[in-house]
Amino acid sequence: MASDTKFIDLLERRIKLSIHTTAPARVISYNESKRTADVELLFMSVDQDDNAEKYKVIEGVPVQGMRYKIPESFKAAISSLIPTEGSIDGSNASVKIDNAIEFTPFLKKDDVVVVSFAERALDNLNGTKTFDPEFHRTHDINDCIVLGVLF
Repeated sequence: MASDTKFIDLLERRIKLSIHTTAPARVISYNESKRTADVELLFMSVDQDDNAEKYKVIEGVPVQGMRYKIPESFKAAISSLIPTEGSIDGSNASVKIDNAIEFTPFLKKDDVVVVSFAERALDNLNGTKTFDPEFHRTHDINDCIVLGVLF
């Protein structure tokens, strides 16, 4: 019975180690125009003999951006603000934003980031169109997205 339990325990461990969810990673390089990064996971992989080894670099990982809607008007220090969309009123120190503000991701080499692994293959992702993942990969190391920087 003990060998049966050991087999099940080992099988369970192998399955769990093959399902990727979220991990810390190091930025190797960042392509600002494509908003993609090459990253190296900081976790190490474990082979069948329990030897630890580095994962290969994951290339072309999409980097999440952010869009924020600012309240219609808010108080702010306006000493060097230059509005590109909206207006600044120096008489009451208020800033009015006409549209949402989009923050473009910017990563530097050796930044530590959080990556999340998609439930299905991302190869056919194209804008907002629904798509057939086509491939049978699930929680695969190659289907990840950079969620943000860890400071």
